[in-house]
Amino acid sequence: MIRLTEQRAGGVRLRAVRADALRPALILLAVFAFVCGGLQLAVGAVAPVPFWIPAAFTAVYAIWTAAGVIAWWRRPMSGTGGLLLAGAVAVFVGGAGNLGLPVLTEISTVFATFILAVTVHLLHAFPSGRLHGAFSVTTVATAYGVTLLLQMPLYLLPADQSALRSVAVLVQSTVGFGVMVATAVFLIRRLRSADPQNVRVLLPLYLYGILAVVLIPVSANVLALLGADGVVIGGTQLIVLAGIPIAFLLGVLRGGFAQTAEADALSAWLGNAGSTGASVAQALARSLGDDSLRVAYWSEEKGTFVDAAGAQVPEHEQAPPRLWQEVHVESRLVGAIGYDGRMLTDPEAVRRAGRVLAIALDRERLTSALVASNEALQLSRLRIVEAADRERGRIARDLHDGLQVQLVLLALDAQQIANSRDAPPSTTAAATALRSRIDDAAADLRRLVHAVLPSALVERGLTAATEDLVDRLDIPATLVSDVDDRALDPTTARSAYLIVAEGLTNAVKHSEARSVRVTLARSEGVLRLSVKDDGRGGARVEDGSGLKGLTDRVDALGGAFELISPAGAGTELRVELPCAS
Repeated sequence: MIRLTEQRAGGVRLRAVRADALRPALILLAVFAFVCGGLQLAVGAVAPVPFWIPAAFTAVYAIWTAAGVIAWWRRPMSGTGGLLLAGAVAVFVGGAGNLGLPVLTEISTVFATFILAVTVHLLHAFPSGRLHGAFSVTTVATAYGVTLLLQMPLYLLPADQSALRSVAVLVQSTVGFGVMVATAVFLIRRLRSADPQNVRVLLPLYLYGILAVVLIPVSANVLALLGADGVVIGGTQLIVLAGIPIAFLLGVLRGGFAQTAEADALSAWLGNAGSTGASVAQALARSLGDDSLRVAYWSEEKGTFVDAAGAQVPEHEQAPPRLWQEVHVESRLVGAIGYDGRMLTDPEAVRRAGRVLAIALDRERLTSALVASNEALQLSRLRIVEAADRERGRIARDLHDGLQVQLVLLALDAQQIANSRDAPPSTTAAATALRSRIDDAAADLRRLVHAVLPSALVERGLTAATEDLVDRLDIPATLVSDVDDRALDPTTARSAYLIVAEGLTNAVKHSEARSVRVTLARSEGVLRLSVKDDGRGGARVEDGSGLKGLTDRVDALGGAFELISPAGAGTELRVELPCAS
């Protein structure tokens, strides 16, 4: 059972909007916007104004629309895309006043400055698209009041009421200036408290947004004083207006605020065995849209949260305005997600990411336990092999130093009896026969000792011992070796010798080979050996206990075993063994 605890006061739960359900609607919306832009151009072609005016408004409208669709596509949980589309509607309505249709002209007058309020709204709500705090709500509401309510006298008062219209313009300008000052104060405060990762994106965006909101209404008077005509003034305002959605879209795309991964894709990514603590944090930051997001891990030993490097997480990382969400697996505290509540305002998205993080952390724990268990098993199997080799060496030494010496002494005694002048002929013959049998037993014992542990391997190394094997074969054999025996671990050398011996035995007894080639090579800490014959092939590991035992030994040493034996084309035994450097 995976449980998450979010440490924050209050908070609004927002229902997640899946991208796969939203994107078809965005496609339809884009098509509809394209049709509307085409209609505006078609009507503008016969309008009483120069065609460049409706064409320019249509181009700006298209920029706002495209930015809104892309932003909403990339970050479904954010309202930024919706606000950009609202700005596109405002631009479209503003441009419709140039088409020469009385109704559209009136509507255009009503919403002539509405785009400025939308821009202020974007500045306060970026990147989540939602307002937080009474100050922002009041400022944005005032901005909409300036562009809608205080705009009313400009189209309701008769043209001969110039004094009242002037007062209305003055009030609208004054209140609008106050909105700009309040917005600037809010943005400065936000920049001062933002994380360095977010400042690099927010600063140019905020500066351009404030300048755009100020320049659009003021540029008419300033450029007029400089002698510019209406074409220059209108073109300048449209250019500034077109840059607003581009700035916000770049902020979404460049700032890491875009939600680029759904929960299932994030789960699949975190499911990769190669994901590390740092990469997990980066994936969550990209997915949730907050570059300042941090993943902390609970340390039982230290009794506190630590980062991926093991350093203790500072206290200020867990204090407002940052939010802190703990992650539990069953009843165990395993970690936490720290994020900026002003950048990321969707607690449900954080909870979903936390569940994925919990799975990833639990998988990491289980994987670590499994790796440790496998390492312990591998070491245990290696110890068994080494113990068996030590026991093999002890038996060989006991046979050589004990039984073989006794046989030699017995042979000498039998020879003395056979050479005795006082012994009857029958006794001499029996002693001679006994000496012969003792010699045969000693020869068999020497072969047994050599099979258990060849003296050449102990005294001169792997290459010499292998050469001795090759020389004693009944068929032509070739040995190629570039191995420095001094660099080989005794267990590795002994295992390689046994593998070569088994391969040569199979070549002579089972493969009906006419020749065989043995290769020994060492590179990059790996001993590679090959035994290749030109016999009848068709060999399988399952056919005999010899090869099966070798595969177990190679596996215990952490090596690789490969048997290539097509029918009628010979057999090649390839083995790789790790060796000391």
